[in-house]
Amino acid sequence: MKTGGSNYITINGSMDSPVIGTYHLYPEVVAGDLAAMFEHGQRKITLVLWYAPVSFAPDHIWHHVCDSTGGALFEQHQANLVAILQAIRDVGYNEMHLRFAAQGKALVREWHGWQQAQFDENSHFVVSTINLVDTNKGDLRVIYDLGLEQAWEVWNTNPTQRAYCMNLWRAYLNAGLDPAMSCGFSVIHGGTGLQPFLLRLQQARLAFPGCYCVDAYGFEYQVLTGIMPVLARFGEQSKPVYLQETYYNDAISCAAVRRAIADTPALNFQGIFQWPEVRDTPPGGGVPDVYPRRFDNYLVEI
Repeated sequence: MKTGGSNYITINGSMDSPVIGTYHLYPEVVAGDLAAMFEHGQRKITLVLWYAPVSFAPDHIWHHVCDSTGGALFEQHQANLVAILQAIRDVGYNEMHLRFAAQGKALVREWHGWQQAQFDENSHFVVSTINLVDTNKGDLRVIYDLGLEQAWEVWNTNPTQRAYCMNLWRAYLNAGLDPAMSCGFSVIHGGTGLQPFLLRLQQARLAFPGCYCVDAYGFEYQVLTGIMPVLARFGEQSKPVYLQETYYNDAISCAAVRRAIADTPALNFQGIFQWPEVRDTPPGGGVPDVYPRRFDNYLVEI
């Protein structure tokens, strides 16, 4: 049995209150959310760090985006992240994932050609934040996603996107950081998204990551079974796999994951991280404040 958890991204269900950026305003709320999720069976947790150079914004935060100007978190956000790590450890979680999500000028798909200065700032931001976490995580297992949903077929058609991810992975390795503690980049579109990622690493003779994280909403079975032939092609079939995003507390998704595990004995499945999105919710409904609520945990124990 593998026990998972949630992508814990907002406080009070507001995208203007990202967990890392505004923890200092709501420490009691965060403590309550962490305790509620743990009490209801969750043992793993994911934090998402949206970032961009937004030094113009009050308190170095723009809606859900933390300021990355200069290649490091603003001092308050550094203190927030350290405090959250301690809170996660105190509650008793056994694993945390940290996902980096570039936005605005920092997001490569917004670029028109290569932007070396912005790449340098992004890579310094990612590496410095990981070093901060590694210094303060204690015995907590932490997995790093260097680019949320940045592994997909666009690597075959967009040389800037491909170069960005390859160079960011090199920067991670060149900083002496452990490939075993990263998924590289979370994958969308299952095996077809994973294939170009692994192919380019192989061609460049770069280390493969230590695990793989895939996102899927409504196609969990197809994604989990579809990545296995690709992993096997590159000799990676024994590596841990996580479903990094899917619908929140969803019985249909749970059944699909269980069926994929049953039908794919070689799948080294390690757990699910739910996203705060409820199936069939009308668009524009915002982010539900699911964390403090009681729920059935369809997706926690697999």
